Amino acid sequence: MRKITAKNRRGAIELSMTTVVVIVLAMTMLALGLTLVRTLFKGAIYTATSLNTQVQDKINALFQEEGKIVGIVSEAGRVEPERGKDNCIWWSMLANIPGKYDYSFTISPEKCSDPAYGLSAQEIETWFAGMEGSFTLAANEKKTTCLALMPPKTAPSCLFNLVLKVSKSGVPVGTDSTWIRPKAATLFG
Repeated sequence: MRKITAKNRRGAIELSMTTVVVIVLAMTMLALGLTLVRTLFKGAIYTATSLNTQVQDKINALFQEEGKIVGIVSEAGRVEPERGKDNCIWWSMLANIPGKYDYSFTISPEKCSDPAYGLSAQEIETWFAGMEGSFTLAANEKKTTCLALMPPKTAPSCLFNLVLKVSKSGVPVGTDSTWIRPKAATLFG
């Protein structure tokens, strides 16, 4: 049998001290990581809530002016979606009569049809999803939805008009429009 000497005991103590130090460091890193993730998620939740509030405020402002029935949310009549990214153009309708409503968006290429850009309305429409559809609303019910838009990274920064038309049983009930100019993605975006 081997005799345990003082030298062997010191090695055992050093090994256990190293283990304790590693465990303490691991727990510290875990706590720091969890704190970072919690902070990031709180920021994301705040941003989403703030954005929701801003959109709702814009929609409410749309309907308070002149008894409007249909409205596209924009800043001073203009939307500037980023190229190469998913974007959302919010629009809303306030039904004064219950029933089924049909909606459609049309594109007027305006400056995009210049020879320098050479885009047609049909080409621009491929950037959008949900250009037409229908929904049923009760009286005084508000419908808010998103028109998805993704201009390609190579899209020119030209100005075009997006027109929303809403009808009920073929009779127009409201219209709104906004100008759109795709912009380049930001440095950190």
